[in-house]
Amino acid sequence: MLILLTIFALSLNLGFAIQKEHVKNDSLSHKSLTEVVHETNIASDNKSQEEVTEGSHEGHGLNLAPFLFIILSLFIGTATRHLLSKGLLPYTIMLLIIGLVLGLLTRFDVLQSVGLGIIGQAVHWAGNIDPHLILYLFLPTLIFEAAYALHIHTFKKSLVNAVILAVPGIMVAIVITAFALLLIKSMGIGLNEWTILLAFLFGAIISATDPVAVVAILKEVGASKRLSTITESESMLNDGTAIVLFMTIFGLITGEAGGNAFVEFLKVSLGGVLVGAVIGWGILSWLKKVFNDALIEITVVIGAAYLSFYIAESVLHVSGVIAVVTLGISMAGPGKTKVSPEVTHFLHEFWELAAFIANTLIFIIVGVVIAQQVNYTLSDLKVLLLVYITIHIARLGTIYVFYPLMRRIGYGIAFKDSIVLWWGGLRGAVALALALIVAIDSRIPFEPRNQLLSLTAGIVILTSLINATTVRWLIDKLGLSKIGDIKAGLMMQSLQQIRLSGEKEIEKLKENRYMSGADWDKVSSFLIDANAVEEKPQHFNLEEAIAETRKRLLQKEKESYWRQFSMGMLSSEGVNLLSDQIDALLDFGGKIPLSERQDIENIWTTPKTIAKLQNLPLVGRIWKRKFLNRLALSYDCARAFVVAQEENQKSLSSLIIGFSLGIAESSKETELLSALEDELNENRITGQTFLRNLREKYPDVCQSIETLLASRSLLNQQEEMLERLKKQGRLEPDEVERIQAYIHASMKQLIDTSLKENTELKVAAALRNTPGLNNLTRDAQQFLISKGQLKIYPEGSVIAKQDSEPDGIFIIINGTVNYYKSDTLTGVKEISDVFGAYEWLLSLKLRFSYVAETPVTLIKINTSTIKLLTSKFPEANRLLKLCASADIAMELLKQSEKYSELSTRKLRTLIRNAQLFELNEGEKHRFSGTACILVKGQAITEEQDTLFTAPAILEECNLRSKGDALALILP
Repeated sequence: MLILLTIFALSLNLGFAIQKEHVKNDSLSHKSLTEVVHETNIASDNKSQEEVTEGSHEGHGLNLAPFLFIILSLFIGTATRHLLSKGLLPYTIMLLIIGLVLGLLTRFDVLQSVGLGIIGQAVHWAGNIDPHLILYLFLPTLIFEAAYALHIHTFKKSLVNAVILAVPGIMVAIVITAFALLLIKSMGIGLNEWTILLAFLFGAIISATDPVAVVAILKEVGASKRLSTITESESMLNDGTAIVLFMTIFGLITGEAGGNAFVEFLKVSLGGVLVGAVIGWGILSWLKKVFNDALIEITVVIGAAYLSFYIAESVLHVSGVIAVVTLGISMAGPGKTKVSPEVTHFLHEFWELAAFIANTLIFIIVGVVIAQQVNYTLSDLKVLLLVYITIHIARLGTIYVFYPLMRRIGYGIAFKDSIVLWWGGLRGAVALALALIVAIDSRIPFEPRNQLLSLTAGIVILTSLINATTVRWLIDKLGLSKIGDIKAGLMMQSLQQIRLSGEKEIEKLKENRYMSGADWDKVSSFLIDANAVEEKPQHFNLEEAIAETRKRLLQKEKESYWRQFSMGMLSSEGVNLLSDQIDALLDFGGKIPLSERQDIENIWTTPKTIAKLQNLPLVGRIWKRKFLNRLALSYDCARAFVVAQEENQKSLSSLIIGFSLGIAESSKETELLSALEDELNENRITGQTFLRNLREKYPDVCQSIETLLASRSLLNQQEEMLERLKKQGRLEPDEVERIQAYIHASMKQLIDTSLKENTELKVAAALRNTPGLNNLTRDAQQFLISKGQLKIYPEGSVIAKQDSEPDGIFIIINGTVNYYKSDTLTGVKEISDVFGAYEWLLSLKLRFSYVAETPVTLIKINTSTIKLLTSKFPEANRLLKLCASADIAMELLKQSEKYSELSTRKLRTLIRNAQLFELNEGEKHRFSGTACILVKGQAITEEQDTLFTAPAILEECNLRSKGDALALILP
């Protein structure tokens, strides 16, 4: 990471120096942030090339000051975190102070005088840093890490409020700040050369919040996730808004803005969203094809964060910040399941490290820049104090103008939360970087731009030293860090269990011959204190206990889903869907029963009308694939749901133990346990019932999924065994790597396996069980499978209507079909049964209407496919006729008293052994069989002397055909 940052720093430093010499000042209708900074560099009083390369290594011409500064900053940051971790000031604020001290030492040549000139050169580089470095190197890391760490469900519920604060809210703040500055000017206190546009520009710069320190404190004291989420969400979004508004106003001041400002704002903002979404989609598609390769997955994500910022800013001239936010949110949502489970933790750790390094560098740099570049007069300090008060009034206006609306949207905002939101509006590196852009532009008068930089730097210092250091006190005073009686009780219970376990461990250790002589009083002093909880539980009732236990059970259920996902036993779609349901239930705070949740069947239920879409060429394939995936998802979710409920049932009693200490009657504990057991049991039965019904309706889908699960379980076991052999030293590392690569390749193959493969096997099995078609050669069967149209019909769907053209043969792969004659139920067809074949043979319209009694999967063989089949495989013509004969024979035999007692399986076996004969005009035939089914034409029986017209069952097998006929002789 250090090497990466160094390369970035050096390349950017050198690259921007070159750009300052060569970039031409082109006038464009609209400017991106990149163009603004480029033009500012051109218009500024640039330092000479000798100054740029001051401190370079002699003979190389390379400025090594950034390299040294990064190394020093990282050691300063880690030392500060290690030695001053228990200090009163937040970590980032301590770094800011250190940066101020370093900047002052360099400014007054103290470091040079004590022989530390090389360090002074490094600090001097940081004090004169190009704004590009802050915006291009640090901002993508900080923005992406914040977005990636968001809890998506909470973010969605807080998004509208965050947008209100970040867009109309920041505009209100800009207006209030600008008019307050003009009021200060009119009072003659200062800002004499400021114009209204410059006042609005300062408002845009100073209105964007940077709550790094505040969010860290909120998490540390255990404040609500909702408060920290909206604080962080607002910051991410208003950074983008502030930069876009800054670009617009800066263009107006320099005379380079063109077009409608509102249209430009929309274009830049929405363009950023589009860039982030497109890159996010591309990255997720890529990650989906990678399995357990941390180097590829992490590198791709890092590159995407910087690529989205670069393309948005430098290529398309839209908001890079909004692009990175969009990318980060896409990675925090669906992206979390696209990253391999074994890489996910590593990726989180990496971005935490990246954010730590970025924050370390940026806060030290901010301190150095302020100390080296800012000058204050007594008048400036008066103005600064007034501006500090002004930004809090503006922040107050931002929040409370929209407060009546915001408290009703999503989670809403409690009044106490709004106070923290107001006071926690710190200003940081983004504001200072934008102020530096203005400060080096010679097209703006020297005094106003110098004052703008001084005021911005002063506000950054004051909000950091005052607001950030007092926000913890404010949170405590408002009672937002209080955990409550029920949580305190559970914590005490947990501490008691840990202590009891420790006491048992001491008794075991006393029997160890290598430890028996220990000072056991001293050892016992390390037992955890069960009374270490600061807030002692007073009393809580049964309802509170149930609500808190439900929340913990829901969290445990959610952990079960993610564990199953990490083991490959739950799909990415499944874990997202089930986790979202848990998040929705947690919003109720445990006030509703665990069994009151969305019915699992709603996950895959498809409207019957959509079944018609499968007849369309392209849409049909998409719908069928989606329908199969929904069935697989429903089974996946239901199975994981049952597993999670069973796990919760086993751990329920351990969560309940000890509650009676805070409940008036010990019998209440039994009542609590019984109530929650009933809810979990209801969930388990619901899931098991759903799975049983699904197996009955879609056995092929269930078989496919269970095969995948069993295969993954086997692979997991083999990987665990491999790990044990490695620890035992029975395999060398290179051997382990080879075997592991094979196992991972198999796991990836399972992930990519679709239900289509299993469906083809099911179709082949149905063909082998269908009279007539069972005798097709393997090649002919494969031809039918590849050319046939797979159709899926939900329960109750009309498959084909009476008197319509059949256009082929239908073979049932799964489910049952009712057929009706003029709305009267005539019979039922099952797996491997055929319909439409008889009508195809005789070129008739369908004699019945066919309706799916259960969900039905079937394959349709079109007339055109039949022609291709018979031309390629001539013997198939006779077999298709046999299939059509079997179709009508099955129908007739089921209606016959003589054969009605036989099961479908026995009838199919009987028909499969039958023989088909083609009869010519006037021919007499004496067949040896139990019965004759006249399939086509007419025939007269010898004994009865009766004329029969197909279709019909003939009791005797001695007959004379009248015209060409077709007869099926049963054995």
